[in-house]
Amino acid sequence: MLEPVENHNNQENSNNKKKTILLVTNNIQHYQQNFNNYNIHNYDITLVNWNDILTFIIHFDHDNNERKNIELVILDISMPVAVEYTKISQLYLTTTTTTTIKEIKKIFSDKRIFFLIPSQSMIEIFLSMEISKKEDIRTQPFSVFDIIDLISTTKKKERLYQIQLHDHTIQTYSSMDDKIKDAIKFLKIGIENNETTVLLLDKNIQESYLQSQMALHDINISKFRNDKLLNISYSEDWYLLFNQKKGSNKKNTVRIDSEQVNIKWNSLIEESINNGKKGLRVFSMMDCFFEYGLVDELIDYECIRPPKLNKPFLAFCAYKDKHIAQLSEDQIRRLVLTHSSVWI
Repeated sequence: MLEPVENHNNQENSNNKKKTILLVTNNIQHYQQNFNNYNIHNYDITLVNWNDILTFIIHFDHDNNERKNIELVILDISMPVAVEYTKISQLYLTTTTTTTIKEIKKIFSDKRIFFLIPSQSMIEIFLSMEISKKEDIRTQPFSVFDIIDLISTTKKKERLYQIQLHDHTIQTYSSMDDKIKDAIKFLKIGIENNETTVLLLDKNIQESYLQSQMALHDINISKFRNDKLLNISYSEDWYLLFNQKKGSNKKNTVRIDSEQVNIKWNSLIEESINNGKKGLRVFSMMDCFFEYGLVDELIDYECIRPPKLNKPFLAFCAYKDKHIAQLSEDQIRRLVLTHSSVWI
């Protein structure tokens, strides 16, 4: 993605095919010096001074092509680190800067906006102003490599919009919170598309916690269940069959009940269509297979389904990073080949 300027100069790609990264800052000269030695493939960085941003917005609002080309917006909030909270409030909540931020957020409501502040110590103060979520805040120092990271973060958010019915997709996660955020986003897209969503949870996630997180997004679980748009269960209850053996010398066994699972999927797909929905989408957390030592069985089960499904069914398989790291090269190869989209 990152390339030296001399390589970029030899390319014939026209600028109008590139995406634009808008950086609003009072330190244009600093960033010009920082970025001049590199170009980001398929991206242009536009630097705009805070004093000029309203003029830029007025022009931007009349140019639909420029609007489409904006990929993400970075607002460099140059607050002095030593300024007290009350002074910050006076400077940024009651002045043109805050008004400008509100205008920017309104104009770029369909874009991802990141805020750049001087230091970690300022994060809580900034959050108290209710201008931004914590996940959209970055701190100095800030380089071209941080911009690449923001592009990756933004692209990751867009991935869930790229997939559709008939896709068989795999993605890895490093934290439970990220998995839950994507599960909620996955559900919201399903609601927008009039598709029934099934969320299969890891056993460590309490449904009450999921419900509280959904409430933050104005999602009423009971309502969407009643509207036949949502089913919630646990992965191990859905996929696994436990055989309890009597007697001290007999071992309990657990296996993937592939036949019964397929019957349940087909039944839900048919039910979804009969209820006037376009199809079924499932967000499956795959932790239980590793916890019960069913890795080989899991790979075999995954490979039953092709990369493109022949029914109105979207299968999204959510793995933990650490579990993928346990797989052999051949197991990973098989997983890659059986999924239409692979984000690991």
